[in-house]
Amino acid sequence: THGVDAHPPAGQVSRLTARRGHRLRGRRSMSKRKLPAAPEAPEAGRAAGKQRLQLPEEEDVNDVLLHEMLGDGSEAADAEVDRLSGGVDSIEGGIEGLDAEDLLANLEGQQSERASAEIPELPPGDAPSIPELPVGDLPPGIDATALASGGELDLSAVSLSTAQARRLAPMVCENAALSVIKFSQHELPVGELREEDELEWDSEEYTDVEAILIAEFLKHSTKLTRLDLARNQISDEGAIALATALCANSSIEYLNLESNNLSGTAGSAFCKAVEDNSSLQYLNIMYNALPTTAQQMLRDSWSKSRSNIGLHL
Repeated sequence: THGVDAHPPAGQVSRLTARRGHRLRGRRSMSKRKLPAAPEAPEAGRAAGKQRLQLPEEEDVNDVLLHEMLGDGSEAADAEVDRLSGGVDSIEGGIEGLDAEDLLANLEGQQSERASAEIPELPPGDAPSIPELPVGDLPPGIDATALASGGELDLSAVSLSTAQARRLAPMVCENAALSVIKFSQHELPVGELREEDELEWDSEEYTDVEAILIAEFLKHSTKLTRLDLARNQISDEGAIALATALCANSSIEYLNLESNNLSGTAGSAFCKAVEDNSSLQYLNIMYNALPTTAQQMLRDSWSKSRSNIGLHL
């Protein structure tokens, strides 16, 4: 009995190596198989932009790749190639007759529809007019003749409403000697409205009453260019008075009403103001309560005579 030799004879080794090398070369040649040639250029008479979308020839590259992975003659490979070919046929049928220009037009139409859905359509026409608010009587204890003279007006013991402030404002504005109006918690230095070109009245706790008085002086000012009223307690009635003043003023360039209590009514009033005023180049009403529609209307009014720079909502 002969034992099994762990190492085959030299001649047998050479034959095995040759067969293995032949199989390896065959596999390498499979990976180097040429892909289908690119489709020929369209006929010369076909118009530019009207070329049909083309797919590769029947010899799909999937055939090459799947046979590489699963081996020639594999039933699984043949089945997978048939499945993929059927998918390509369905895509080909779905885009039959569709050209590049029609496809581009279709995509542009979809983008236009999405854009129009995002931006609300605004009613055509001019900016809404500024509402006229009621004017009250002078508060008890205030004499009209006393308002026409004196450098100081003491209102610290008076509870002044906005309607009463609208009655009081033109009277105190006619007093050329008046320099300060005293309230219970603070003072309003109206003399500075006549003399200064820049006023930083940020966080002064001014309300609609003070804003109405400031607006009356602003109507007649030819020197003031910058007015900062940010972080006060001004709401729509005070903003309406300021918007009305802007329609008459020709010197103001900067107005800051950030972080007050303005709503859509104030926004509508400023639409008319920015259209009538030609000097204003900066308007800040951020951190208020203007709805989206009022903001868009104000942007439209602003852009009629200015660039988009300078308006802060």
